[in-house]
Amino acid sequence: MGNNKKKFEIPTTCALLFMLLLFCAVLTWIIPAGAYDTEKVGNTNRVIAGTYHVIESTPVGPWAAIMAVTGGFYKAAKLMVMVMFCGGAVEILEKSGAISAAFGKLASNKNMNVNLLVFILMAFMSIGGAAGVFANPVVALVPIGVILMRNLGYDAFAGFLLVYMGAYSGFNVGWANASTIGTAQPIAELPIFSGFSVRVILNVINFAICYFFTIKYMKTIKANPKKSLNYEEGLSVHEYMGGGKAEEMATGQMTWQHTLSLLGLVGAIAAICVGSIKFGWSYDQMAATFFILAVAAGLINGMGINGTTKVFIAGCAKMTNAAFIVGFANGVGIVLTNGQILNTIVHWLSIPMQSMGSVLGANFMFFANLLINFLIPSGSGQAAAVMPIMVPMADLAGITRQVAVQAFQFGDGFSNCIYPTAGTLMGSLALAKTDWAKYAKWFLPLLGCQIVLSCASLTILQSIGWTGL
Repeated sequence: MGNNKKKFEIPTTCALLFMLLLFCAVLTWIIPAGAYDTEKVGNTNRVIAGTYHVIESTPVGPWAAIMAVTGGFYKAAKLMVMVMFCGGAVEILEKSGAISAAFGKLASNKNMNVNLLVFILMAFMSIGGAAGVFANPVVALVPIGVILMRNLGYDAFAGFLLVYMGAYSGFNVGWANASTIGTAQPIAELPIFSGFSVRVILNVINFAICYFFTIKYMKTIKANPKKSLNYEEGLSVHEYMGGGKAEEMATGQMTWQHTLSLLGLVGAIAAICVGSIKFGWSYDQMAATFFILAVAAGLINGMGINGTTKVFIAGCAKMTNAAFIVGFANGVGIVLTNGQILNTIVHWLSIPMQSMGSVLGANFMFFANLLINFLIPSGSGQAAAVMPIMVPMADLAGITRQVAVQAFQFGDGFSNCIYPTAGTLMGSLALAKTDWAKYAKWFLPLLGCQIVLSCASLTILQSIGWTGL
């Protein structure tokens, strides 16, 4: 008789997120609801320290949990559309042959040092991330990184590392990140972007860690393709890794249509970056930019109206899984918000600090923020909720306010690269066709290095009384 036992399979990312949503719904029946009084300061609603109080519980029942799924999709609609429209634009560029011709020519350069190319591109992304340019827009750039790395003979996950890990190596300790440090420092009554030089050093160290792990992964899958996070049993090597040979990648010579299409892509990326910084663009403007790019590239390359439409829709369809992951991730946040247990958890985490010394307290602040970011994945949202509580506690414990800000920034930043409640991470992984469970297992050693960096930095900075002024 054959063995009828089914092999255990790790649930898909969407399934994992739905189970997490249900677990959080259960927590709303166990953890008491609570709230802080708030005050409006400028455009920010700040929590008033010492005002925590228990409120009437609003536990999330089965029907409300299901409604949170649809609510998550509604809340994430703009991001989901942007992901799909990005996929549509990239599909048109691929079908036109513009991307494969350009990257084929790049890969045919025998003198090109791949490690140096990855270093330059990751450093560019890191600087942009540190300046707050590549936060939400990073999702739009992941497909480009995937195509580049596959054309160089690597897998889609290597493309994710090139773009996402490059950007967040800077964003996580950003020296000019308006959404995190730019929100936290005014609450702590510190000059905005003060402590610049120290954070630049931290950026360089964190970048070096991320670059090392990226190159190590690339070397690993070159030596053994089955180590790829995109590998699944039964797949041939060329189904999940690029061939790495220029003659296999270039579909033809670069034409003027290809050149114009690629210039349009560069222009679209530049428009997104400038629009995000200068004009406060959100996902809907980014989606519109990719739509314009898709239509223009399709018509320029002779696809016609119907051909352009068909290819664009096919590209959007490929992004359905990525869009659904973003929707489910947002549903988790809705459950926690509706259950009104976020403030209670923040309050509980703040209690142990009252009996700690300054150095230990600074490190505890980091770990507390590391946990809180699971519940409040928004950097600016977490700063508004946590910093008004952390600042008076830091004063009482003898922790400098600049160190308290850095503890928040470390906690919020590094966990952006691991928690499944982070929509940008989950969307980027989906675009790279990488399962979150596999990724989390791979990322844990890197996170361990970042935690060591955080603890060592906070210990040193608090010991010398760093004020950043």
